[in-house]
Amino acid sequence: MVIYDNGFLKLDYETNTDILSVMMPPVDTILLPEVARSFGVIVEHVRNYDIKKLLIDARETRVDVEEEVFKPIISDFVKGLASTRIKRVARLVSPSFARELVVTKVFQDREIPIEFESFTEATPAYAWLEND
Repeated sequence: MVIYDNGFLKLDYETNTDILSVMMPPVDTILLPEVARSFGVIVEHVRNYDIKKLLIDARETRVDVEEEVFKPIISDFVKGLASTRIKRVARLVSPSFARELVVTKVFQDREIPIEFESFTEATPAYAWLEND
């Protein structure tokens, strides 16, 4: 069921699996404030619906941003998720190796009780999320 859709960000919650799926849109650097706000919306819905599993589909995003610009945004997102009861985050990776490296580092650098895995296809990502 779609629990949020503003034309930029769509959140689809599967109640039977407790998985929130998020499709990240193609964006550019001009929209970085909107990306940061969208991460806040995701955290808010994870908290309000007491969601334990999150799938972020970033395959279509095309942001090539310097690490020093992107890292604080993703760090705030991870900190927000850590304040919820989320247990697992699966990410369908984007074509940007540098950005994916930043995301992975942020999840690994923090002492947070969230399991994180990156995938190239949705089927194994869903299987991993469902297997807990």
